[in-house]
Amino acid sequence: MSARFQTAYAGGEITPRLIDSPLRLQTVIWNSSGPGSVGYTVTELLDNMPAVVERRLWLLGGLSWRSYVTPALPPLVFRALCKAGVAASTQGRIASRAVLNSICGGDILYIWPPYDKALIQRARDRGAIVVAERINCMAGMGRDVMERAYARRGLPLPQGWFEPSDIAEERAQMLLCDFIFAPNELVAQSVRSAGIAEEKILHASYGFSPERLAYAIEIQRPARDPVFAFVGAGIVRKGLDVLLESWDRAEIKGKLLIAGRVGEEIGRVCASILAREDVQLLGYVNDITSVYAAADVFVFPSHEEGGPQVTYEAAACGLPCIVSEMGAGRVVRDGCEGLVIDPCSVEELASAMTRLAEDLTFRKELAANAEARAGKFTWAKVSARRYQQLCDAAKSR
Repeated sequence: MSARFQTAYAGGEITPRLIDSPLRLQTVIWNSSGPGSVGYTVTELLDNMPAVVERRLWLLGGLSWRSYVTPALPPLVFRALCKAGVAASTQGRIASRAVLNSICGGDILYIWPPYDKALIQRARDRGAIVVAERINCMAGMGRDVMERAYARRGLPLPQGWFEPSDIAEERAQMLLCDFIFAPNELVAQSVRSAGIAEEKILHASYGFSPERLAYAIEIQRPARDPVFAFVGAGIVRKGLDVLLESWDRAEIKGKLLIAGRVGEEIGRVCASILAREDVQLLGYVNDITSVYAAADVFVFPSHEEGGPQVTYEAAACGLPCIVSEMGAGRVVRDGCEGLVIDPCSVEELASAMTRLAEDLTFRKELAANAEARAGKFTWAKVSARRYQQLCDAAKSR
């Protein structure tokens, strides 16, 4: 953007003036103090924004591993709060003063969870445009989905999950925002179901780095019994119990790789399947590209997601994907690049795995389609689309 409104904020009054300036993007994450899954996603999005964007990433503390990263708390204060066990959301409310002091009218405040309602309101009072990132669906839909996932095990939701007060607070936070990024259609549906206007929803996606995955892209996989791979936390939410039961039922001549730490609950109820010779527990894997390179099929029957990074990466590595509707992101379409299944149906998942294990021609067709479609989701292309959406959002205000 070549021009935008900036406001002088003094004495409670806002005075707009038109200035010649690029887009100013102030991003806030109060649950990440360094590189990690969320940190990685945010920095890829910001790194690939056009050079004209003035960007700043606010964190609670920690190392500044990018030039645009700004700790919102002094190091001693941050360490003291962490040592005292103060929650990130509470630390964020303390840190928000530093963010507010830097905000000018016309800035875009780009917030990631946990959200701070006071920060949202005060930033808007200063003339900022507030855009929220929904990395998961709204809590109302999340509750319904996870109740079903636990019910199939004959269990209630864990105590404290999706409390009515938390659902109401989240809705109030989103209603205050000017726009909301929804990385898949079910996230968008959850936002609509919460009574939030359609015009606030920015349909988006996540992406992948070709450089990060280089040695697993366009590789020739050997003739062998098929290798299936799951990447993620080994918990009920990710559907690992459904996958293990389906693997046991399908009796596939092949191998199942599980990359990620298996939770105690799954370890207890699926102990006999986890002990099988054709199930390989890899634990936490630092170089996840090695898992994609070793696999022939990616399987991820997650119950609740916003747009899982691993699905984009697996497709980019030429892996046909078996995913749930919630875990498909925007890179997998049923019957084109992969198979979309009901994450609560052991029979459906077992059938999908058997089909890809036995039909090599179909598997290769899906693999080629997945790799081709993934080309639309490099971080450079994803960030370019996000930049245009942010410019349009700024113009609309």
